[in-house]
Amino acid sequence: MKKYLPLVILALLAVLPVIGLSSYVMHILILVVMWSVIGMAWNLLGGYCGQVSFGHAAFFGVGAYTSGMLYSKLGISGWWGIPVSIVVVTLFALVIGYICLRLRGPYFALATLAMGVILRITAENLTGFTGGDLGIMLRERSWIGKTNYYYIILSLAAVSYWLVKIVTA
Repeated sequence: MKKYLPLVILALLAVLPVIGLSSYVMHILILVVMWSVIGMAWNLLGGYCGQVSFGHAAFFGVGAYTSGMLYSKLGISGWWGIPVSIVVVTLFALVIGYICLRLRGPYFALATLAMGVILRITAENLTGFTGGDLGIMLRERSWIGKTNYYYIILSLAAVSYWLVKIVTA
């Protein structure tokens, strides 16, 4: 029964939008599932590898800015922005990992913290490219309801859980 528990939880989570939750509750569920993905990544690095990282927000931001800028600057759909963001964040992670993963303990933590701060300052100062403190203004959204977004993030969380299980096995 224990090996089927993740599938049961996934099935229960998949049924939640069907019961007619409000848009606000769906938004909160989307945020909870999104942060669970980030938590799984942090658990993999901090829990299993023993490294404390303060740089997860930087990877999150690089992916978001990649997808947002592809849409706002080049008119490329956000759906194409997702796989492109994965490639860009992977390349960014390889570069940062090559530098930071040689460090241990507080040096690793400080290097990841510095990376996040450097990227934040860079994004704030490149106003012509990133929009600065205002960010990227998106013109329109294709979906008004939250259900489709919920299923997308739930799928990403399920894939993340599966990958973490493979890596830690």
